[in-house]
Amino acid sequence: MTSTELQVGVYQGPEIPQSFQVYARNVSKYLPDQAVRLVPFADKRSLPKFADVLWDVRSGGGNAPPDFLLEHAGPPLVVTVHGFAPMTLSGWEYFGTAKGMFMSGRYARQKRARWQEALASVSALIAVSAYVKEEATRYTGMPPDKIHVCHHGVDHEAFMAYPHVVPGNYFLHISNAEPRKNVARIVRAFARLKLKNNVELVLKLPEFAANRYAGLDGVRIITGLLSTEELAELYRNALAFLFPSLYEGFGLPILEAMACGCPVITSNVSACPEVAGGAALTIDPRDEEALTEAMSVTYRDRQLNTERRDIGLRRVKDFSWMASAKCHADALRTAARTGS
Repeated sequence: MTSTELQVGVYQGPEIPQSFQVYARNVSKYLPDQAVRLVPFADKRSLPKFADVLWDVRSGGGNAPPDFLLEHAGPPLVVTVHGFAPMTLSGWEYFGTAKGMFMSGRYARQKRARWQEALASVSALIAVSAYVKEEATRYTGMPPDKIHVCHHGVDHEAFMAYPHVVPGNYFLHISNAEPRKNVARIVRAFARLKLKNNVELVLKLPEFAANRYAGLDGVRIITGLLSTEELAELYRNALAFLFPSLYEGFGLPILEAMACGCPVITSNVSACPEVAGGAALTIDPRDEEALTEAMSVTYRDRQLNTERRDIGLRRVKDFSWMASAKCHADALRTAARTGS
């Protein structure tokens, strides 16, 4: 490197999932404060060979980087890994189809083999949680000392609690409705609670999934885009946020809900307990009765909810995008300096 400013070529290829976009945008916002200059590129032709290091922000679902990043003979390559869900979950839990269940074993083996081939071309990984680091070590073969754990942050200006808010009468779930998000179990668990209680379930889901649950007693569906303020309002006014995922590499909505003063019920598996840090009610996501009971306790005991709200607000202070950006800058500098 010829200057103290780190030149980072950041790959922003097609079809980046919404959650990855949020991650990349927020980390990138604070990297200039760490003397990091980003040079975006989208394909082989625009790859900045003058950069000190290349950064692929979009490795999710166990996918290795694209071929052209692995074939280049230029700067060291750092890859952010968001998770390995199709290699960890059963085919039914990940794909939700009989065909997916049948093909899942071969699919996972192919991804694992692809990472073994890619490893020689990847200098380091950034894992979004300690849980993902453990998976990355197991599935990719990358040595643990070359995997840097950089947690996500939360936008404390957009997601914040207001004093003296009286929660509404609804539980909230927001997701892309993938099978691992566990929406069907949420709905069935809620139906048990609804039998004896006047309560509502609000589901923010994509249009394609809405019809599955439309018309159910007590279930209100929201589709379409929401502004950040509209999303924060949903969190602020909910009895609790339901996030019993079968798999999360991180689980950013847990932090968003807590930052808005919304109690959280989430899973005791994958990265969810790591992010919640004891500030949420955690349950076995495959146990519908446990989820119903957690919702029932939340509905009945408002004093407990107030206590959990305060614990969540303290917990979420541990996460910021500035801290995440510093962690990323350190990992990128190390790779640029040592190639590892």
